[in-house]
Amino acid sequence: QSRSFFFQALSVLAQKAAATSAASADCKVAAVQQGEWLLESCSKLDGGKPQESAVTSMVRVCCACGAQDKALKLVAEAQAKGVKPRLRTLSAVLLQASEAGDHGLCENVWAQLPSLGLEPQDSEFAIMLRTFRGESKRQYALLRQLIEELPMPSDPPLIEEIGRVFGVEGIIALRARDPPKAPGREEDGGCWHVGWTTLSEEGTCALSGRSLQALDVTSEEEALLERMVARLAVDVRNSGKPFRRFKKWLEEQPPYDIVIDGANVGFNNQNREGGLFQYSQIDAVIDKLRENGSRVLLVLHPKWLREDADRTVIKRKKRKLDQINIEGAMGSSDDSAEQEGEPEIQYPFDPITEAEREAQEGTPLAFIRKWKETECLVRVPAKDCDDWYWLFAALSSARRGARHVQVVSNDHMRDHHWRMVGNRAFLKWQGRHMTRVSIWSETSDVENCKVTLTPPDLYSMQAQVSDDACAWHFPVPFVPSRAQQLSSGRPLPRKEIESAECHWLAAWRLAS
Repeated sequence: QSRSFFFQALSVLAQKAAATSAASADCKVAAVQQGEWLLESCSKLDGGKPQESAVTSMVRVCCACGAQDKALKLVAEAQAKGVKPRLRTLSAVLLQASEAGDHGLCENVWAQLPSLGLEPQDSEFAIMLRTFRGESKRQYALLRQLIEELPMPSDPPLIEEIGRVFGVEGIIALRARDPPKAPGREEDGGCWHVGWTTLSEEGTCALSGRSLQALDVTSEEEALLERMVARLAVDVRNSGKPFRRFKKWLEEQPPYDIVIDGANVGFNNQNREGGLFQYSQIDAVIDKLRENGSRVLLVLHPKWLREDADRTVIKRKKRKLDQINIEGAMGSSDDSAEQEGEPEIQYPFDPITEAEREAQEGTPLAFIRKWKETECLVRVPAKDCDDWYWLFAALSSARRGARHVQVVSNDHMRDHHWRMVGNRAFLKWQGRHMTRVSIWSETSDVENCKVTLTPPDLYSMQAQVSDDACAWHFPVPFVPSRAQQLSSGRPLPRKEIESAECHWLAAWRLAS
């Protein structure tokens, strides 16, 4: 029989088990036994290795029948056979354990998530906060974890649970009140208040009066990021000699204040029919940055430095590459030998060519000549990804004293974040060290373009708690609930959630 038959049978069994919670103990035992037979039969079609979706369905059957321990055992057995569990699988166990009031099992499942490479989302945090209602110490610990792992909570059930931590019900409905705030529970001689607030440009909360912080990575996190970027920079070619030369050259230079993602700036506002890589845009950004004496490094791939460069917008399918973890970053893959027949690259760039020397002002080669003469340019190896070079240059500069270093780019680097196995420190670093750029022209003449640079806000756009733990602030994206997204068949991508309008939720404690 086909896999689809067993998948469908398991799915139906899981649904029926969930709908018959009042069934007798014998019925529940029979349901689990039927599920085990279906899972075993399905696994035999794949040489004994079960499909993840089949395991998830069977886990749901176990949870609905009160067999949470068996569910966890199934997850462990599947993992031993090379099946990586997904968050939805463990979430089912977590929910059932919570509803059964089994705090120990909830803690057990919660503790397993990091080792499985799973990051809890809104639903899982809501389950845990609901499980430990009345245990403020544990709830505060969960909120601190949420701040680090889910800096922009968005699902209404989670927002409601956050309000309950401080003794306030109906947080979503509170938005319609005037003023949109309410008193909560008393604690340590003071009273918690919760409300929807606004922030000044400096990050001062209108309700709590507290100033939000600009949260940056620690020196240890920054050092790890630097190692991870170095590891990723050589991952494609499996040869680290060109990158080692780049690092050596970089270490010999004073740290940079600004690192420019040349390709991103050159294509700014050019993603349209007839769009071209614009050297004048890059030059305008460099000139603006140098107005205040910033030390600037422009990173470019050699294809943009050729006399016959193809400047058209071409979208190529990105090569699928593997993720790396912390252990992978600790290796020394950049110490491998250079590939045979590969020309030795010279940093920071090749000497000025005759064509560049004779180029007329305003032409691509004239801009390249100017960047070489002012020594702001570095060219990366032809076979390498320039993104890792400008990112490494910024991290290196920060380590060597330029803690204020900024990368000028509109690249959100989601692929980079994914390859770092969702490294949260990378997102935090990005929030403090990425300056966005807008380039436009009041006429059709792109050579006379204007530049607007948007540095990071004075405060971090992420949940945070004050040093005295008496004020909590959560940016809440205004998006449909998770349930609404799933029922509509269109779960929102993280990019859309992050770019949505945010409402700030504040909880603060006032002395009685």
